[in-house]
Amino acid sequence: MLRWMLIGRGWQVLDVVMDAVEVGPPPDDPRWAHALQRVVDQPDLLSLHAQPIVELTSGAVAGYEMLSRFTGPWQAPPDQWFAAAERWGFNPVLQARVLRAGIAARRLLPPDTFLTVNVDPHLLAHEDVAEVLLGAPELTRLVLELTEHSQAEQASAAEVVLAHVREVGAMVAMDDAGTGYAGLSQLLTLRPHIVKLDRELITGIDTDPVKAALVEVFGDLAGRMDTWVLAEGIETRAELDTLIRLGVPLGQGWALARAAPSMLEVLPPALVEHIRKTALRSSLEGYVASLVSPVEIGAGRAGSVVSLDDNGRAVAVRLHNGQWLPAMLVSPSTLVVDAARRAMTRDVRHRYAPLVCTDGLGQVIGTVGIEDLLLALCASTSSGPGR
Repeated sequence: MLRWMLIGRGWQVLDVVMDAVEVGPPPDDPRWAHALQRVVDQPDLLSLHAQPIVELTSGAVAGYEMLSRFTGPWQAPPDQWFAAAERWGFNPVLQARVLRAGIAARRLLPPDTFLTVNVDPHLLAHEDVAEVLLGAPELTRLVLELTEHSQAEQASAAEVVLAHVREVGAMVAMDDAGTGYAGLSQLLTLRPHIVKLDRELITGIDTDPVKAALVEVFGDLAGRMDTWVLAEGIETRAELDTLIRLGVPLGQGWALARAAPSMLEVLPPALVEHIRKTALRSSLEGYVASLVSPVEIGAGRAGSVVSLDDNGRAVAVRLHNGQWLPAMLVSPSTLVVDAARRAMTRDVRHRYAPLVCTDGLGQVIGTVGIEDLLLALCASTSSGPGR
């Protein structure tokens, strides 16, 4: 599988909508040979779009993946075009073209970002591809992304190319990790700078604890190898939030930003704020701060949940049935286990009243429900020691 990544600025590209595509013939259909030859002869039949790669702690754009869009005779998915290119012998020339484009496009990158280009490992030793990579005097800020679906037949020649790529400043990424033993074997052999988790592992991760556990395993292994983990194919807000909570550092997918003809340097402010808040809550897990809910505050104010005295201090909290009980105060930095222990030492009549969280000046931040407190306590206990 080959996907192209490129900065949109400085290129004339066609915005091809891929949601409704015309399925082309099977890759072994001879008509593909003619269609691919047209692409080689007419470069404008191929457009290059950029999809942001995002830091899942800050919401900042860290890099870009280049994605290909073909113009006719069929608006087939890129994977189908490249499967046909492999069948009819056009893959080396196409991949060499995108490598040249990616190397040249680095000058368009904003500060502190990178650009990734995919290449099939079995083509690293091909003269068209090797010539581009071996001929580059420096490749800083470029990431060469290798799919695990194919292995280099001329391993020694491919290793020479990869050694040169690393020596002149490029990083190496492994694509579609997590799809079998072959991927784990390649991970241990390649020792990449970035590991991209396969979208099959990411889809539905918010409802699949086994997938979440496997991502944690990859995270632990990557941390020991000094490697970054990148989750691709994030399509829902729930998947995004789960990956943030799991501590995955980089993400990519429709839930963050779609590929576009031009480079998106900054995500929408609301999305950035959501990522930051979710990451902050995740970093505070185990503390009361992660469980606080805002509430209405006031001395006798209608609808208020927390009642204040004349000095603005919380003195009482209201239950759902309207009953007022003395407020038990906790700080945001109180450990969940300590808050739960204190709550359970109260008079049995007050035991299930919400806790009132206040800052260092005694100002009310919000309340913490006992149900949320106990669920968080159970979660921290079930995760076991050493997490």
